[in-house]
Amino acid sequence: MSNISRRQFLKGAGVATLAVAAAGVLAGCSAEEVLTKDVKVVFMCNGATVGDQNYLKVAQDKTTVKVSEIPNNYFPVGYKTVSTGELKIAKLPTGEDGVKVMLDEIEVPVNVVFYQVVDGKEIDIKYVEEYKLYASQKTISKKLADELAGDWCTVVGEGPFTINWSKNEVRIEAKRN
Repeated sequence: MSNISRRQFLKGAGVATLAVAAAGVLAGCSAEEVLTKDVKVVFMCNGATVGDQNYLKVAQDKTTVKVSEIPNNYFPVGYKTVSTGELKIAKLPTGEDGVKVMLDEIEVPVNVVFYQVVDGKEIDIKYVEEYKLYASQKTISKKLADELAGDWCTVVGEGPFTINWSKNEVRIEAKRN
C-alpha cells in the first residue's frame, strides 16, 4: 500500500466531490421537451359522425395530420376512406382541436344464423354466409329474415333482429320446417 499525503488526499476528495456535483447538475439537463396537444379524430359519412371518436397526440405547433398517421384500428368497419393526404386541424364545435375524416359507406358481409332452441340450448339450423349489408344498418327486418329463411325454417318473433357488428353476425331464432 502506498503512502498518501494529507494534501493529496484532500485534493483527490475535492475532485471527486466536484464530479459528483457536476453529475447531479447535468442529470437535470435533457433535450428540450416537446409540447403536445390532443387532436380528436372524427369520422364523417353523409353528414353524420360514424364509429368511435379517438384522439391523436401531436406536436403543439402542428397544423395538419396525415391520413396515414391515423392508426388503422381507429377506422370504423364498413366504410372506405375518401379523405386523402393532410387534414387541417381545426376547432370543433366542442372547442377541441380535431380533424374530420370523410368516409363512404360500403357493403359488409354478415353471417346470418338461424337457430332453434331445444332443451334450453341454441342449435344452429341454417347458416347464410356473408350476406351483404351496409355498416349503418343496425338490424334486419322480419321481412328480410323470412326471405333469408326460405323454406328451411320459420322465423320466431317479429324482429327487428340486431346485427352484432363485432362478430359480423346476426342470430335469429327459428323453427325447422
